[in-house]
Amino acid sequence: MTIRKRTGKTILAAMAAAAIVSAGARQTLAYLTSRQSVTNTFTVGDLEIGLQEPDWDPQDGDGKNVYPGYSVYKNPTVRNITSSKNGEEPCYARIRILLADSGGNLINDTARTALIKKMIRYDSTYTGTYDSEGSGKNITQGRIPGYSLQEIERLPMINPLFSIDQTRTRDNEIVCNYMGADKTGILKIGEQATLFTTLAVPTEWTNTEMKLLGDFQILVKAEAIQANGFADQNTAMQALDDEIGKG
Repeated sequence: MTIRKRTGKTILAAMAAAAIVSAGARQTLAYLTSRQSVTNTFTVGDLEIGLQEPDWDPQDGDGKNVYPGYSVYKNPTVRNITSSKNGEEPCYARIRILLADSGGNLINDTARTALIKKMIRYDSTYTGTYDSEGSGKNITQGRIPGYSLQEIERLPMINPLFSIDQTRTRDNEIVCNYMGADKTGILKIGEQATLFTTLAVPTEWTNTEMKLLGDFQILVKAEAIQANGFADQNTAMQALDDEIGKG
């Protein structure tokens, strides 16, 4: 029941009536009361990221029979795919590039890993996304006669939206932190970023480079941790390391 505010004579009349009843009949007074209760519901966050590269298909021959002048699209893209049912759930994300041999073991030959790194490039004109294939203008897949080392190195190794983590990076493992255009490192629900777009073998490489290169793998792993509750990206990434260390 809603109690309306009374003013002036109405209040006096109500008080007098209450006094008469109380003094004469000694009846128990019934008070108009009101209560409200608030239920506090807590929902557990369900942070989830996805990593896809729709422009890379080994079943279609990608990565097979590599030769000087070879070029192919490969677009590892991370996306915050958390459901928005609980509201905004931003995260800090990073992608690891691991350089391994055909058996999946990390390569410890620095000359060999240097060759692989020269092949990895990001083309800002590339149009592919987390869900779809695309193409680029600076390095085109399968172009004949291919691209020289000078042409390839005109492009950055990774997307400028990422930053190489110098503390965690090793010769055979490149750790790339997502920074975003605003450099805060926040990846909101639905946002995505492609780390690199293309692999290209310089046309001037000879049997010497190709023999050293050998069969290899580029393993890409994405990791993320909630942004809420952390003062900055560095603190969050340290917590992520601790969690991974615990298994």
